[in-house]
Amino acid sequence: MRGWRCFSQTHDLVVLLKLILPLEPLWASFLPAAQALTDYAVDFRYPGDTATLAEARLALKDCKAIRREVRLSFGLPV
Repeated sequence: MRGWRCFSQTHDLVVLLKLILPLEPLWASFLPAAQALTDYAVDFRYPGDTATLAEARLALKDCKAIRREVRLSFGLPV
C-alpha cells in the first residue's frame, strides 16, 4: 500500500513510538514513559516481582497521558 510502512510485531513501546515520531515529533517527550511501561510489561508479567504502589500509580499516570495525546491526535474524545 502506498504511504504505509510495514514493521515487525513488537511489544516494545519505544520502538513503536519512534516509528510515529516523524508524524508526531512532540510525542518524543513520552520516550521515558514508554521505556518504563515496556519494562513493567516484562518485569511484572510473571510471578516473582511485583510493582510497588508508587510504581503502579506512575505507570497508570503515564498510560493515561499517552492515551490522551493519542486520542486528541486522532480527533477522538478524551
